Amino acid sequence: MGIRMAGLAAVLAAFPLMLSPHAIGGATSALAGVQSWTYQLQGIDLRVLAATNSDLLVIDYSRDGTAAGAFSASQIAALKTKPDGSQRFVLAYLSIGEAESYRFYWQDAWARDRPSWLFGENPEWEDNYGIRYWDPAWQAIIFGQPTSYLDQIVAAGFDGVYLDRVDAFERNDPQLSSAHRKSAMVAFVNSLAAYARAGAPQFLVVPQNGEELLSDPSYRRSIDAMAKEDLLYGAEEDQQRNSLGTLRASLELISRLTAEGKPVFLTEYLTASSDIAQARDDAATLGVVLFIGDRELDDAHSR
Repeated sequence: MGIRMAGLAAVLAAFPLMLSPHAIGGATSALAGVQSWTYQLQGIDLRVLAATNSDLLVIDYSRDGTAAGAFSASQIAALKTKPDGSQRFVLAYLSIGEAESYRFYWQDAWARDRPSWLFGENPEWEDNYGIRYWDPAWQAIIFGQPTSYLDQIVAAGFDGVYLDRVDAFERNDPQLSSAHRKSAMVAFVNSLAAYARAGAPQFLVVPQNGEELLSDPSYRRSIDAMAKEDLLYGAEEDQQRNSLGTLRASLELISRLTAEGKPVFLTEYLTASSDIAQARDDAATLGVVLFIGDRELDDAHSR
């Protein structure tokens, strides 16, 4: 075994079987039993999704991101039953750390008269815009009234939300320090979760990335699981193995959540068969639930 692989084995060995039955003990997370999942945001075909055996589906609330394309409550209800008759969870993707110009809430007037909480377009993701997520005007778009994003997701019968861009606290802003940006995101997620559960007590909240927030106990209590992209590959260079330091830093934070019996759903974006096989082995060692696809997330099946 080479030095690099030996080091990797040592890092993984420090966090073995994070979700083994012995580790989770009396876990209360409803998602603790999930063994497979599908993460698809584009090119959705409900018939294909319904035919999968995934225990968890993460999809957009809409076929094309628009209000007109929103899935109905009956369509979501149908997805909750697997081909064998058993039940599964269906979560709606919800970006809370960036604004998206193809969403129902976007106003064309913002191009001429931009709200104080809205910034420029993300150079890496077209039609995605930086925001001050702590601003009450933005948070009112996300939840708090029947026309809000979260409220429509709840009304459609989704089991919960899959929160993207909770790591927006990494964006520098003269209005708030780094520590205050983290606290503001924790408060945002906590408030969102409490609001949803006031009407739907079993509503699930699963944030993606931003594992630095797991140091806050209130945040860990508010969420039911965590999703992580690029844990093993791609954080530093696309489809390349992450450094041991990057891997260890993430695992040390994530282990705070798994120690409390809450699962981790991992997404890796890989094409090489050897990398795919290695990622599967590593995920099995860690006890995390793996989905492998491309960054467009346009396929219901893991590679």
